Amino acid sequence: MPRGLLLFFTLLVGSLSAQSAFRFTANPKAATEVVGTYAALSLDQPLFRTQLAAKRQTLELPLPDGTFGTFTVENSPVFAPELAARYPRIGSYRVDGPWGAGRIAISHKGVDALLRGPEGTYAIQPGETADKHLVFYTREYAGEEFNLPLNCGYDPADPLSAPGTGRSSAKLSGKRAGAPRELRQYDLALTNTGEFAQQVGGTKEDVLAAFNTAVSTINAIFEREVGVRMNLLPLSEQLIYLNPDTDPFVDTDEGTGLLDQVINAFQDNNIPATAYDLGHIFTSSCVDVGGVVSGLACSGSKTRGVTCLQGKNIARTAERVMAHEIAHQFTVSHSWNNCPSSQAQRAGNTAFEPGSGTTIMSYAGACGDQNVGSPDPYYHVASLEQFITYTREGGAAGCATVIETDNVSPEVILDYEDGFYIPKGTPFRLTGTATDANDPQEQLTYNWEEYDLGPAVDITDPKGSAPLFRSVAPAADGFTRYFPRVDRVANGISASDEVLPDYARPLTFRLTARDNNPVVGGVDWATVRFQVADVGAFTVNEPDLADDGAWRVGEYREVTWNVAGTDAAPVKASSVDILLSGDGGLTFDQVLVANVANTGSAFVTVPDTLGTAMRVIVAAADNVFYNMNAQDFSIAPAEEATYILDYSLHYANVCLPETVTSTFTVGSVLDFTGPVLLEVADGSLPEGVVATFAETQLIPGQSTTLTIDLSGFNSTGRLTIPVSVTSPGRESSRREIVLDVVANDFSDLQLGQPAEGTEGIGLTADFKWTAAANAETYEIQIAPTPAFAAGTLFASAQDLTRTTFTPEEFFSPNQVYFWRVRPVNSCGAGPWTETASFHTVSSQCDTYTGTDTPVALPGSGGAFTRESKLFVDRRGTINDLNLPNVHINYQFASKVTVSLTSPAGTTVTLYAEKCFSTNSINLGFDDDAPEAVACPPDDKRVFQPLDALAAFAGEDTFGDWVLSVAVSETNGAAGQIVAWSVEFCADVSAPTPETLVNTPTEVQPLGRNAVLRAELEIVTDADAPAATLYQLTRLPARGHLEIGGTVLRLGDTFTQADINDGRLVYENRDSSLATDQFGFVVTTESGGYLPVTYHDLLLTEDAVNPTRETAPLDASLAVYPNPTRGALHLRWSAPGNRDMSLDLYDLSGRRLLRRWVPLATGAATLDTDDLLPGVYLLVVDGTVYRRIMRQ
Repeated sequence: MPRGLLLFFTLLVGSLSAQSAFRFTANPKAATEVVGTYAALSLDQPLFRTQLAAKRQTLELPLPDGTFGTFTVENSPVFAPELAARYPRIGSYRVDGPWGAGRIAISHKGVDALLRGPEGTYAIQPGETADKHLVFYTREYAGEEFNLPLNCGYDPADPLSAPGTGRSSAKLSGKRAGAPRELRQYDLALTNTGEFAQQVGGTKEDVLAAFNTAVSTINAIFEREVGVRMNLLPLSEQLIYLNPDTDPFVDTDEGTGLLDQVINAFQDNNIPATAYDLGHIFTSSCVDVGGVVSGLACSGSKTRGVTCLQGKNIARTAERVMAHEIAHQFTVSHSWNNCPSSQAQRAGNTAFEPGSGTTIMSYAGACGDQNVGSPDPYYHVASLEQFITYTREGGAAGCATVIETDNVSPEVILDYEDGFYIPKGTPFRLTGTATDANDPQEQLTYNWEEYDLGPAVDITDPKGSAPLFRSVAPAADGFTRYFPRVDRVANGISASDEVLPDYARPLTFRLTARDNNPVVGGVDWATVRFQVADVGAFTVNEPDLADDGAWRVGEYREVTWNVAGTDAAPVKASSVDILLSGDGGLTFDQVLVANVANTGSAFVTVPDTLGTAMRVIVAAADNVFYNMNAQDFSIAPAEEATYILDYSLHYANVCLPETVTSTFTVGSVLDFTGPVLLEVADGSLPEGVVATFAETQLIPGQSTTLTIDLSGFNSTGRLTIPVSVTSPGRESSRREIVLDVVANDFSDLQLGQPAEGTEGIGLTADFKWTAAANAETYEIQIAPTPAFAAGTLFASAQDLTRTTFTPEEFFSPNQVYFWRVRPVNSCGAGPWTETASFHTVSSQCDTYTGTDTPVALPGSGGAFTRESKLFVDRRGTINDLNLPNVHINYQFASKVTVSLTSPAGTTVTLYAEKCFSTNSINLGFDDDAPEAVACPPDDKRVFQPLDALAAFAGEDTFGDWVLSVAVSETNGAAGQIVAWSVEFCADVSAPTPETLVNTPTEVQPLGRNAVLRAELEIVTDADAPAATLYQLTRLPARGHLEIGGTVLRLGDTFTQADINDGRLVYENRDSSLATDQFGFVVTTESGGYLPVTYHDLLLTEDAVNPTRETAPLDASLAVYPNPTRGALHLRWSAPGNRDMSLDLYDLSGRRLLRRWVPLATGAATLDTDDLLPGVYLLVVDGTVYRRIMRQ
């Protein structure tokens, strides 16, 4: 709802109250033992029922502050139609208002409502009689009726409850941003003990009225929070028991004992299991629990849910207990982290709330000194995720009645990138936004919640990643939250429900938006993750009232703060904003100066903002942390005329070379008129920096520009530009512009190892390069192609702070790899280094796989050994032996020893009793692997064996190889040797390609020429020209290479045969320089490798085209008709098994068409229909020319 409309409602409530069936009988006051502050009401119930009779009615409902608000009310029964018809005095109504949705329940006992007001959730409840009522915010519940520990008996390890995880990386289909919202309706079978019936009145109508109030209350929560509604069965009366002596339940004050009895009530009354989606029972106060669940909705255990009525307040019990217990029936687990009396019920996967927590799935108020606040009727975002998952994608997805609606979920937007750092012990602020595609009047509410899991620790002494900050109820302005509350920061108050971390740790928060739709609420959330660094605290020192006294308008005052290492890594907050508060630090939206260097000191001009409760806030400009000075101070009027000097640029990050400017403007205080002189003194700047003012003398109202030219400066570091400010009769002052300049000269970066052309690289290698002075981090890419195309990279890494890298994966043998590095700093990424290449070891391997697997491994009995044999029928001397894969399943791997025995009897132990609680061994063994076995050993990686496989070197391969599995203790399930293999490898040598000739190819400027065999020939004795492969590592800079008319790209290949046939052609496109060049590596079919080599291209007018013998082609070429009006025919007779080009140019040198034709065809036809009449040049095979006339 627009704020103006909300204000309209607020102003108008007095005049509208006359239309309401409610009347205030007393001002808000402290009330009974049940609630704190409330307002008393009288109700004209006949009038109210008349008002509710309309299909959709706008009513004036009371608010806790003694006023009225306008709400839209619509009939929305929770009874099945047949049941509702039999009890017309009982009803439930859906409510929509300016602050969100809710519900009203009405019966002969009065009105129970759970609604949203301007300050959150509030309730209307009956008083002593049906016409007397109370209205109050739910936070005002005094809680005396809930003195029993709120122990719900829920066991997170109970297989019948199987709670889902609170963490999910995927967006849920039921809550995804902008998704249509479906209402999920479930049939609830509700029964009760006779004790409960007596407690609520003793008649069936009394019990049904209590049921109606309870289900209306939970629906007010479920509909808004998770898009779920509960409906009572048509035969609900059959499940009501009035007499404690005749009901079918025993020990009714023991909630846990009732779990198994609920199903009996349904079966005794012939209610089939298919008639309902979940069952639940009400009983009176329990001695063991407040409620208990051990089962799931829409499953075989769906009746195992109990709620114990505490006192007589059924609405409160439904809000506090029933909404908690039924959520358990939808897999939602506890959200509290530490409740000393109930630790067995802690759900470690969703313990996101510190201490007792405060949301529905918390134990608020029941955890002694771990209590962090009163309970609130909403779910933590982790609970929302579990509830929505189970009803949309889990076991309750298929049994719901799905009702389509036109509501869509909001979309939360966070302007953060994960991974930033804040200082320890320092307040911070998180903010976000959300959009909603529905009616813009829909009232979004927001709340930020911590989303960290950690140990169950005392709230005053957090450790590890334990949650620190309590959940705060959703509110219209909840999109911004201060941690801790800003009033606590301003007043120096520490509280156990919001603990600033004083040690390095991760922090995770979620912003949740709710659209509060009255039919089906839409929700969305977004997550931000960051770290607390071991630096800080960041504090503000001045202004200090004791030292400075009052500030005066127009003064130039210093603000100081303790940087505490926040300007350096990992926080890297290079600049701050300085703001002013006029209300003691509660709000601060007046900027004194923006984006000044985070040096610990800055001067500000005191604004014309008078007050006695002033505070200065220093906040990181590009981070979330802030702090304020400790005491209020005053700003008083100016006492003498003076000038104000503002300038637009105080601090900047500058990427060299660059020119920056700052505008200086002079203002006046008390009619100051004198001139102000600005100067950057000679000698105050380092060499290469030039700072110049457009005008050096100003009067109030005038501006000038300071230009700082850094084109001649080439250093990285902090640069201060001092500006001297003088005015006749006044002391001179100084302004500063601070520049963090970053140079981008990376010429000192050089690749180290493996050096270009290294051969014989094994499974892995360490990559090293020299440091670049101006680099902050590095990126590396390794690929089997010099194009480094996406999807082809073998390994890559970013944000490397060291000049070394070791890939995790293993290289393939007989393979050329390419690698490159580029530097990165705050200005971005620099250029990639020249590509280097290396060749892995040339080896030949034979692999043998066991044929007698699987081999059973018993799970009981004493220690044993089982064997699997593999016969190798090849003779040969072992040079290198590896096991590519050994796969064994056994519980547990920590009891297993694996060894290999050769035909000669040599035994090598591969693996010995590692990795506790792991049931699978699935890995390989190689002496050259970079590390020993890592746990769990089940990801098929290759590791070093316990003993070296080199022990087999020199033995014969022939015979039986035996894999032995020894189990030292049998205390689990049986397993098996699933599969294994052994590999014998031998290094092979390949002839190195020999460069017979590599002399420059001459090309006419803007011309074409082939690269000939006489200029570039690389051969081996073992490989034919077609098996000698060139791969391009560098393309020509001023032209391109072609093969058969196809332009070659980086990483493309051609063969020596292509060169021999004259198919490799260079075409020059830029004749500004006399040379060009391309680079390549050479590999051969036999395994040979030639490192990166370059071939030069010389541009000269004297170049001739000796590509091929042109005389036969020139002599035999016939072109007709010439002149032509259409088709142009060509005939020739020349030897050759290659393609040749046909190009047609106009006299300005523009190529109009190109075709490639096989030389052997001897004929071709060109279509000239699209050509204008005139003279054209036909170039055949790049060398033979004919003049063509088009008529």
